[in-house]
Amino acid sequence: MIESIRRLHAKLIGSIADTPLQTRIFHEVSVIAMIGLPLALLVNGFIKVPLVNLALSATWIVIVAMYINSRYYGRLQLSFILFSVGTSVFMVFNYFINSGIHGPTLILYLLSLVFTLAVMPTRQYVFWMLINVGIVVGLLLVEYYNTELIEVTYAKRSDLFVDMATTYIFVVACIGVVLSYLINSYQREKNNALKSSLALKEANDSKTRLLSILSHDLRSPLNSIAIFLETLNEHELSADERRFLESNLLNETKNTQVMLHNLLNWTKSQMDGGISVNMVNLNLSEVVSTCLLVQHAAADIKNVVIRVNIDPEIELSADLDMLKLVIRNLINNAIKFTLPGGEIQIYSSYDFGHVKLHIRDNGVGIPMAKQDDLFKMNAASTYGTNNEKGVGLGLILCKEYTELQKGKISFNSVPGNGTTFTLEFAAKSPNF
Repeated sequence: MIESIRRLHAKLIGSIADTPLQTRIFHEVSVIAMIGLPLALLVNGFIKVPLVNLALSATWIVIVAMYINSRYYGRLQLSFILFSVGTSVFMVFNYFINSGIHGPTLILYLLSLVFTLAVMPTRQYVFWMLINVGIVVGLLLVEYYNTELIEVTYAKRSDLFVDMATTYIFVVACIGVVLSYLINSYQREKNNALKSSLALKEANDSKTRLLSILSHDLRSPLNSIAIFLETLNEHELSADERRFLESNLLNETKNTQVMLHNLLNWTKSQMDGGISVNMVNLNLSEVVSTCLLVQHAAADIKNVVIRVNIDPEIELSADLDMLKLVIRNLINNAIKFTLPGGEIQIYSSYDFGHVKLHIRDNGVGIPMAKQDDLFKMNAASTYGTNNEKGVGLGLILCKEYTELQKGKISFNSVPGNGTTFTLEFAAKSPNF
């Protein structure tokens, strides 16, 4: 029942999405007037003021015509101007036939002003206020100097009170509707502006994150390529050494090309449709092996040994590109903070339907003062053991994209004795 009334109301007034605020206010008050004026006719019949009923009937016809002209033909300005002129003429006539200053007409003029200011543009406020005040002052002056022109038409004192009470209630209802629309509209627009601001911030943050992904994932292989090229250019090498370096350089270049291609495609998809997660079943060992194709060269340069012990049967549910991004960043960080000659262990475990991937290094560890802020935006970038520079966003990205895959990331670090990062995901889902 309530929902049916809401649908009928929206149909009569116009939807928020398609109908401007001023138009909805005009329609709302018009509907109230079309319902309220017949009730006023009954009241005036009771208190025996037939001339007023004649004017009310004419006004009702004008309101219906102007409502239809605005609601179904879209001519709000024309409708409101004709409405204002018509009601002003009615109220002037009503002032003279309904007891002048002793009747309710001045209250109706106040309603007219509130209604006008709610619908008209701000630049027209002064004009319509002067019109309203001018008419009221004019009527009061006419009555003051020509009292014989206006007669108190109420047969009984109680009729005056009934007329004033019903008029006041009608005016309060209309003003309440107008103010309610204005307040709700202001709050709605404020909320929309806040949502737009947040959406803009999220879009900007998303762009920053995407750029940082490229920065993180391309730095290591490009550094390796640069070192290979410098070695070929600056040192006299034997044929076997040159072939070895050229082979490594070719492999590194191809791996970087594939990674860049995947990253750019993934970045484009994120910018086109926002961050989306495509959960699929993945073999953990295969994913890690793919990530190590890029990272091994950086480890070799620092003489860091990477030992892998992952159950080849373990499968998990995750987003392939996101998971590779997270693993690459964690391995890159492990290499970055491990001293030359150090060791990194990558191994898996299985616990009650959850797959865990552990990346452990025996590097410098994380200072206690920095551990609480490690996954926060205000975390400072830190130089690696060979002065490798980061952008300070790698672990933030790891945490965000792990959680988007409904996974968990945690770490355990002892300063001076290395760090272990653990990723936890749901095991392979039977629904895929």
